[in-house]
Amino acid sequence: MRRVQAQPMDPERPLSFAVVRVPFFLEPDYPEDEAFSVTNRERLERKWGGAAGWEEQKRRHRLKERAQEAGITDKIDLDRQASNTLKSHRLVQWVSKTRGLQASERLYDALNVAHFVKGRKLNDAAMLAEAAEAHAGVPAAEASAFLASDEGRTEIQAALDVARRAGIHSIPKFIVDGTYVVDGAAHADEHERLFREIEKSGETTGRAVFAAALGIPPEVLHMDLGTEASGAA
Repeated sequence: MRRVQAQPMDPERPLSFAVVRVPFFLEPDYPEDEAFSVTNRERLERKWGGAAGWEEQKRRHRLKERAQEAGITDKIDLDRQASNTLKSHRLVQWVSKTRGLQASERLYDALNVAHFVKGRKLNDAAMLAEAAEAHAGVPAAEASAFLASDEGRTEIQAALDVARRAGIHSIPKFIVDGTYVVDGAAHADEHERLFREIEKSGETTGRAVFAAALGIPPEVLHMDLGTEASGAA
């Protein structure tokens, strides 16, 4: 995406991008109680029938190698704390609507580091509020008040319903321009080829499949990742 933006086919008509992060629950039955967590190692070994099964999945999907190719050099914490992720999903969507997609993308990136590298739980309300203040310009007290409410639950469920109707039962998945579905196993070059095909055609739908369900207004969607949203840090 960055390469397409930096090197447009037609400098007069460059593609612009808006990224909407869509909620998905790998463990939908995990309790919301902040006291609950299991290590990710336990979760994955249970899912794949033991340590050997998990090691085979890593080998088959070349997870370490692909992370390195993508420039991810931080060591991923396999024993990070897995928990219910509803709070983090609600927070990211709320920031998208109130601070814009650039702010929510910064927050999303920070939460990935907090969880995957530092091992933090994604239902830790204090950590989430601190991250919202540090990376999205949201006062921690305001973020804490939001997290203590039920706001955003309906929109999360609506997005999950859209995904189910679309036949999306696993992640990652990328829906581009409301039309093209790219599997998460695709290499970055495949994404670039698709972007170049769209750029060459000169036609886009501009449709965001999940925006209506998540309550993200059109004016937010029209702020691409190179445009700072009002009120964001």
